[in-house]
Amino acid sequence: MRKLDLVYTRLRTEERMLLDALRKRDCVVGLHQDADLVLSLDRKPWTDSQLVLMRSMSFTRSRYLAAMMEVKGSRVVNGSRAITTCGDKVQTTLALAASDLPLPWAFVGFEEDACVSEITRRGFPVVMKPVVGSWGRMVARLDSPSAAEGLLSMRFGTGSAQDHVALVQQYIDKPGHDLRVYVVGSAIGGIRRRSEHWITNTARGATAERYEVPASHAKLAEQAAAAVGGEIVAVDLLETRGGDILVNEVNHCVEFARSIEVSGIPIPEHIADYVLGVLS
Repeated sequence: MRKLDLVYTRLRTEERMLLDALRKRDCVVGLHQDADLVLSLDRKPWTDSQLVLMRSMSFTRSRYLAAMMEVKGSRVVNGSRAITTCGDKVQTTLALAASDLPLPWAFVGFEEDACVSEITRRGFPVVMKPVVGSWGRMVARLDSPSAAEGLLSMRFGTGSAQDHVALVQQYIDKPGHDLRVYVVGSAIGGIRRRSEHWITNTARGATAERYEVPASHAKLAEQAAAAVGGEIVAVDLLETRGGDILVNEVNHCVEFARSIEVSGIPIPEHIADYVLGVLS
């Protein structure tokens, strides 16, 4: 009988769907809440399962747990490399750039005046993002030098050392939506996220629509997943008003519950088939 371990933060709708899909396939699933795990820093096995499905919502917990479990002999999906890369927007952008994928231009700065000077040189508007973050939180569009000075002053004047990193990205004038492609080994489909606001995260109120993924978009999403070492990821694409497609971000802990009805894609079934294929 096949067995795997599922590491989670909360048993959300996604995790319950995954449990159902795995159990329908006669898979025994060991459940482990990330907060309860205490692992020794050695090579001693921590489980008798061969595979770990990592569903921790915490970037910190998931990357350390995945790294420790890999040293202990577990096959982890997604693995520590993908988590560490996807959880840091600078590292994600560098990995995508190293694979020569089409991206919005971006730069990183560590001091207010230098950042304002570079933004002014490149031209407004721009987007500033936290290096670590999700759901569109703490993302801001800067439309003028005064806005840039104010926000950068707050960034460099408060918070921890990690907050004192300014990630500035080209503002893309989208046609009212962005695109999300789900990759489970290969591209399995996607959604279009539409909003009147320039931020098109569903967590910020965007509406999900069915999106028939063309082969060129699927290939680009698969290339992005490979660039970050991701097996089960959601790749966010930006479409310019001229029709160009750019890779924006890659998400390693895929949320999909609200997408299934719209897309018609049985994402938990695809994930269950994929991880059990890894076990075979």
